[in-house]
Amino acid sequence: VPVLLTVGCVTLAMNILNAKKVNRSLVENIERAQADLMVAMDTSQDCSKQLEGKSADMTAKDQQLASLTGNVNTLTDEKNKIQEQVNHLTAQLEEANAAKTALQAEKDKLAADLKAAQAKKEEEKKPAKAA
Repeated sequence: VPVLLTVGCVTLAMNILNAKKVNRSLVENIERAQADLMVAMDTSQDCSKQLEGKSADMTAKDQQLASLTGNVNTLTDEKNKIQEQVNHLTAQLEEANAAKTALQAEKDKLAADLKAAQAKKEEEKKPAKAA
């Protein structure tokens, strides 16, 4: 019986030492997991801050893009109006040039008629002087 008690005590002592070793290992694993969790939380917070910053930048750029799009539309409308005015003025200029050309042709014809009339008048005066 004393041998059985000794063997039982030695087994219990070994079991206690083994349990302490396992407990120490588990505590180390828990501490390591907690440290990893803290690092992950810090990283998550950093990522959240960066995401908020990028979201703010994106919102600002979206507003700027909307503003620029509005400016482009306004400028395009102004350009179209100016182009219409240019087309209208070009048509008026072409009409004025056509009228000018017609008046120049009429002037040239009248000048030729005047010259012919003066030449005819000069010829009529010559025979009257000769007679």
